[in-house]
Amino acid sequence: MTWFYEKLALAYFVTATTALILLALLLLGAALWEVVNAFLSFDLLKVVDSIGLMIIGFAVVETAKFIAEEEVIRQRELRSAVESRRSLTKFITIMVIAGSLEALVMVFKTSRTSIPETVYPAILFMASILALIGLGVYQFLSSRIETRPDGEEKRKEK
Repeated sequence: MTWFYEKLALAYFVTATTALILLALLLLGAALWEVVNAFLSFDLLKVVDSIGLMIIGFAVVETAKFIAEEEVIRQRELRSAVESRRSLTKFITIMVIAGSLEALVMVFKTSRTSIPETVYPAILFMASILALIGLGVYQFLSSRIETRPDGEEKRKEK
């Protein structure tokens, strides 16, 4: 039964990763189409919208890559606190970068049309910064755990 579950889970992860990549390519195509239309209509503000689409596509591709690396290529569970910390760091970093870039694009877009509407992008940027700070705290606290040669984890003595 374990073999069946592992194969089923692997099939799911491969399908999900492939679907995410295809959706990201669709977002890229839509963004490029929007850029072409923006230049043809001389509406350069729409270019900012296409940048937002590309950023979302970037986050989707990075998430698909993360899933592929963690679940499809390695095909093993996390074995240690160090390995868990690295995986979580990778994933949160992807989200922080995508959120920060999206907030930046939204600030540029809303600042050209309506200054009061820049509150939401500013909150999004603050949320990204808080996620980054939280990641730093998590790394600091979890780095105090190391693995002994026999495979057991122990706390660092300071």
